[in-house]
Amino acid sequence: MHYSSIILPSPLETLVALKNLARENKLTLAILTTTLNAISGFTIATLSGCFLGIIAGIKPLISRAVRPLITALQGVPPIAWIVIALLWFGTGNSTSIFTVAVATLPIIFIGAVEGVRNINSQLIEMAFTFKIPIKNLLLDLYYPHLLSSLFPSITSGLGLAWRVAIMSELLSSETGIGAEMNLARINLDTAEVMAWVVVTVVLILISEYLVIRPIRRFLEPWNYGEKNQ
Repeated sequence: MHYSSIILPSPLETLVALKNLARENKLTLAILTTTLNAISGFTIATLSGCFLGIIAGIKPLISRAVRPLITALQGVPPIAWIVIALLWFGTGNSTSIFTVAVATLPIIFIGAVEGVRNINSQLIEMAFTFKIPIKNLLLDLYYPHLLSSLFPSITSGLGLAWRVAIMSELLSSETGIGAEMNLARINLDTAEVMAWVVVTVVLILISEYLVIRPIRRFLEPWNYGEKNQ
């Protein structure tokens, strides 16, 4: 069955559109803008989520106080945060960065809380009984447990960061992958839209397999001693 290229462009048409984007220098600028928005927002979420999550994991009272807020943040769809950010910041990168940070923070927070809570309390008591130096306690006990729960959250959060950044750019920015997608939509250029989808998928794969996994392999060598991932 043959479909119009407006409805479903062929792989060849998509590749040609991708080649044209690279030739017109749209590709590099859009990727850099979206990367800046996604990574900036995700970095804010990671630092804030880890800090709050570790404290909440150590102090159950704080966890009970913060948990409703985190649940509320998790329940609000990203599109709602984009609208709020547009009212607060107007159009531009600030809207994308804010939306990414708010959307991904709950994921990092929950991962950090679970990482701290998974530590065996008897091991902690034993460490204090034998007066283990605080440095060794942090590096040999807290560090492995925290990372084992945190990295899956980071992987999920980073994938969400790319998607939210592009969504917010589509609605609130004149630059970035989302903005270019919107322009292609207005021009009824489905092949270019699909080209940007390909770019997005490649960015997500690169961030996971060439960035996150090597970092995890370096920081968690005990998880990769007997398996090759």
